[in-house]
Amino acid sequence: METNLNHNPALECTKGIRYKAPVPDTLDLADRAAKSVNALTNAWNPVEGYALNFIADFSAKSPVLYPNNHTDAFLNIPPKFIESLILTRLASGSDLNIDIDKEVIQTQLNLIGDDGLTYSPTHRLTQFNDSNSHYSEIWGEGRLLIALAMLMQVDKNPIWETIALKKIDRILSLTKQQDDFLYLWRGRYWNGDIPPTHHAEPKGSLKNGSLLDRYSNPAMSIIYSVGSTGYGASLIYRITGYQPALKLSQGLAKWALRRVFTNPDGRWNIYHFHHSLFAIMAMCQYGYTNSDSEVLDRVHACYNWARLMGDPLTGYYTEWMPGSDLYLSSGQGNSVETCEISDMIFLGLYMTKTGQGDYWDDVDRWTRNMFAESQFLDSSFHDQIPDSYLNHDLVDRPYQDTSLILEKSVGSFWGWMRANDGLKIDYQSTPPKLIKTSIMHCCTANGARTLYFVWNSIITDISGEIRINLLLNKASPWVDVNSYIPVTGKVNLQIKQPNKFAIRIPSWCNMADVMLELDNKPLNFDVEGRYVKTGKLPAGCIVSLSLPIQEHTTHRVIGEIPYKLTTRGANVTSIDPRGIGYPLFQNQPTGLDQITERFVPDIHNIDW
Repeated sequence: METNLNHNPALECTKGIRYKAPVPDTLDLADRAAKSVNALTNAWNPVEGYALNFIADFSAKSPVLYPNNHTDAFLNIPPKFIESLILTRLASGSDLNIDIDKEVIQTQLNLIGDDGLTYSPTHRLTQFNDSNSHYSEIWGEGRLLIALAMLMQVDKNPIWETIALKKIDRILSLTKQQDDFLYLWRGRYWNGDIPPTHHAEPKGSLKNGSLLDRYSNPAMSIIYSVGSTGYGASLIYRITGYQPALKLSQGLAKWALRRVFTNPDGRWNIYHFHHSLFAIMAMCQYGYTNSDSEVLDRVHACYNWARLMGDPLTGYYTEWMPGSDLYLSSGQGNSVETCEISDMIFLGLYMTKTGQGDYWDDVDRWTRNMFAESQFLDSSFHDQIPDSYLNHDLVDRPYQDTSLILEKSVGSFWGWMRANDGLKIDYQSTPPKLIKTSIMHCCTANGARTLYFVWNSIITDISGEIRINLLLNKASPWVDVNSYIPVTGKVNLQIKQPNKFAIRIPSWCNMADVMLELDNKPLNFDVEGRYVKTGKLPAGCIVSLSLPIQEHTTHRVIGEIPYKLTTRGANVTSIDPRGIGYPLFQNQPTGLDQITERFVPDIHNIDW
């Protein structure tokens, strides 16, 4: 597609108010978003047309970063990075390496064909077997729809809507109607493809299909085709009102409902947890968009069933569905992709938003624990890994990058975690060794965008009442939140605009123990559910919230391994045994005030 950008749309995300202020040394998602920008802008190979280096391997003395195939290098993952860069720059105001954003967006524009689909280039990464096929992948199409929805909301260039609507029309032309749903006969397409006259739904083991069409279980094809595309189509409809986008999102959501997520109790039987969850997220987006109670009720049931497939205290949700054949036979089943944690957080937020339940405590626990720990922050760790766990037999990968990989990867999200370790050790080898994959950048993109989802949800304006839903640090137009949790139970609110406020109290605190002060004097409040509500407060005042916070020790089996945890409030503050590769839960916050640059973006809200 011949479209040359004459400006960088990412610059719009960095416009806002900046100021210095003391902020407690506790979890700050804006700071985490800024760190993720580092990883999101350092994963590219400019020589190969901004191919994405998908895998980071820290298992040897010299870490490497490399692409794995054309599909992930050009189609499936780059649009996720575009979405995540927009969102993390909005949350943090970071302009680090911002010229990279424009190059990556331009590359994606260049790959769009005349029919509106995005096609892999045949002149890049030519050492790969799939480099000679000019194909489109349905997952990548959906991820680009999501990225376009973000671009439409931050940049006034009409090209984003034009591209999105053309994609919607082309994807719809590849579907077939059956009963109340739409289906796709496969998830990979070539220019000029039309649905076969007598084509049927996927039957599995399709050699010429998408990455998930090749599995014997046809449900894998369905969730892959529904997930990102159904999700993206819902967003496009909400932003543009384009009816074919609603038709596509509805048709795909109903396909998943009728063929995969059929049990009223929410259970399903597909081995890949992340792709299953993303299809449920697509159903959720449609149900929310069209107020479809049947779909939302099933999403709610699936969410509650999925909660029990991992550890609801820490947010430990495995890549492979517990109990699935592959989980049981591989010995790999108890490690975690950040993708699953991110998906569960998204669903917790949306189930709360749609009124299906109050899941703020789920979001709070998971964000503070496995999600926060899943981000790689310390590049100095590598020298501490015992030499016996490192691999000494690695061979060069095509197009690998060996320059400053640890530093470039700071802000990434782990791909194969244990509850106590960011790096997975293969204990079936003799002697035990780190597995030869440490980060896969699908997790980096999903983790980064989820930073925004939670950050955006900390404070909400509900009909003029400012609600503080999560007791995490945040700057906003209405109030700045300084949270000292879990070091102490203190939270200070710097009121910036006169408003009524409602503050949600987490479930670990008894409502009768809550205390509020206004400028060091007791402040009366009303109680509604888990919220304490104030009258209208003046700008410039400081409200102090005090909660008693206690320390507990608990023993849990997480991912088939027993651990001893110490908790304060919702936070795990220590875990035993200690991890070996990249030990988790070791760097606990001090709660000390630090002078920090705060950022309030001009664009306050994005529809995600």
